[in-house]
Amino acid sequence: MTGTALANDLDEALNADAFFADPYATYARLRDADPVHWCEPWGQWVVTRFADVLAINKDPARFSSAGWEKKFMSALPPELQQLPHMRRHYGTQVLSMTDPPEHTRLRRLVIRSFTPRVIEALRTSVEEIVGELLDACASQSEVDLIAQFAYPLPAIVIGRLMGAPEDGREQFMRWSRNIVNFVGTGHPDEERARRLEQTLIEFRAFLEPVIEDRRANPQDDLISILASPDTDGERLTDDEVVSTCIVLLFAGHETTANLIGNGLLALLRHPEQLELLRSRPDLMQSAVEELLRYDSPVQRNRRLATQDLEFGGKQIKRGDAVMVFMGSANRDAEKFPEPDTLDIARAPNQHMAFGHGIHFCAGAALSRLEAPIAIRALLERFPTIRLSDAFEERWQRNITFRGLESLEITL
Repeated sequence: MTGTALANDLDEALNADAFFADPYATYARLRDADPVHWCEPWGQWVVTRFADVLAINKDPARFSSAGWEKKFMSALPPELQQLPHMRRHYGTQVLSMTDPPEHTRLRRLVIRSFTPRVIEALRTSVEEIVGELLDACASQSEVDLIAQFAYPLPAIVIGRLMGAPEDGREQFMRWSRNIVNFVGTGHPDEERARRLEQTLIEFRAFLEPVIEDRRANPQDDLISILASPDTDGERLTDDEVVSTCIVLLFAGHETTANLIGNGLLALLRHPEQLELLRSRPDLMQSAVEELLRYDSPVQRNRRLATQDLEFGGKQIKRGDAVMVFMGSANRDAEKFPEPDTLDIARAPNQHMAFGHGIHFCAGAALSRLEAPIAIRALLERFPTIRLSDAFEERWQRNITFRGLESLEITL
């Protein structure tokens, strides 16, 4: 196969329905045939080997996190590029869209919300929410575990962190899905852009009075921490607090929901691993790390090349968009023996499900708190849990966040 024919064939595979159902076969082809691949339909480089993904994550000087969103939005019609709330959000400095030294300042101010002490203080609350959601499931013989458990759980947790009313979970889940549907595609479209604009209007209208109140009357919640000055008297602006909360909403919500959903499906598809976990509950934390590696809830991250450079035998130009696929890196046999095998006792397990380097996910500790509590409680409460005969495997059409549309379970 000629180089052009191979590239066209790989582009077709990346945009096929089968890719969303099982991206790992396509990743394997890319790692073997073209590990630094220019995807013409996306207008972006696709990087799939562990060593290359790691190198880019560790090199913010040449592969920047700043400016990608503006480049992504530039593919929209001109009138949509001027949508005011989208421009305001993507024009505001946040952790995921900055490089040092601005990133260093923001991370210092944001990471206070995710210290071990703050996260551990949430344990009892998370356990209570998990118990309430499972109580609601207990009266049914079959449930959709995504809609009734995995998706609401992190929405409720994040809502409480942000001081949202208890009846606001549906709104939080809808906001999260609309943001994810826009940022998770290879190419933006008008319908998703307009839904995102409306979501940003609604979320900002919710957040602004809460921020104003917390500045005047701090409470024990995330927004109070984000809105307060640090020990040097420096603090985030109102726009930075709003945009940080927007990022935390969809990143923290989708990551945890997909980790629980993808993880439970993997365990149910590997009954020997499920039984091992039941007999060895001390393996729960190790199991969660393996579930993160095996079917990563966040599949890729994005960068912009800051200069003309040679990488992986390819000539990358300044300003080129570069996508690093952690989902592929986590299945690379050069790093993980038998990478397509689920092994809940795998050690070492230095996966990149939460990224690496200065952009390592700030909310990783929250997902690592919620998922073990959720999975442990579910397996203890329903010892005969199995996939429903009605289960039909359907995945969201999203290249960034990998998650099931539904997961029908017989309890």
